[in-house]
Amino acid sequence: MKQIILIVTIALFGLQVQAQGDGSGRVRTMRVNYITERLHLPPDQNARFWAVYNRYMDERSALRGTYKNQFRSNGKAHMNQYAANRFVDDNIEYKEKDLELSKKYKDELLKVISAEQLADVYQAERDFKKMLIETLKDK
Repeated sequence: MKQIILIVTIALFGLQVQAQGDGSGRVRTMRVNYITERLHLPPDQNARFWAVYNRYMDERSALRGTYKNQFRSNGKAHMNQYAANRFVDDNIEYKEKDLELSKKYKDELLKVISAEQLADVYQAERDFKKMLIETLKDK
């Protein structure tokens, strides 16, 4: 049963991963597999969970993209006082919008999974990030 869920999950995201074509697609696939193995959701709940979770990750990625260019360009050159203040304000604005997004999707995810399962998702995300960092350190 676990293998079927994993195969269905990978199939659902195969086109998206191919479209990305870079390392982020591999990381996303690894995250999907990691969280899927940790949650052990029944197939119908699994499909509904991933539909909501992927919308969340897509919106989060778009939000990051909005600010990424500003952070890169401001970080490379020596900043004057105005640019430094703008950078700080943009950083706080980004964090606020990211928090709003997290709150919005928390409510949506709780319609699909229990609070205990959502806590498991948050823990799995942290564990995955740690594992990824350790893997990169080793290479």
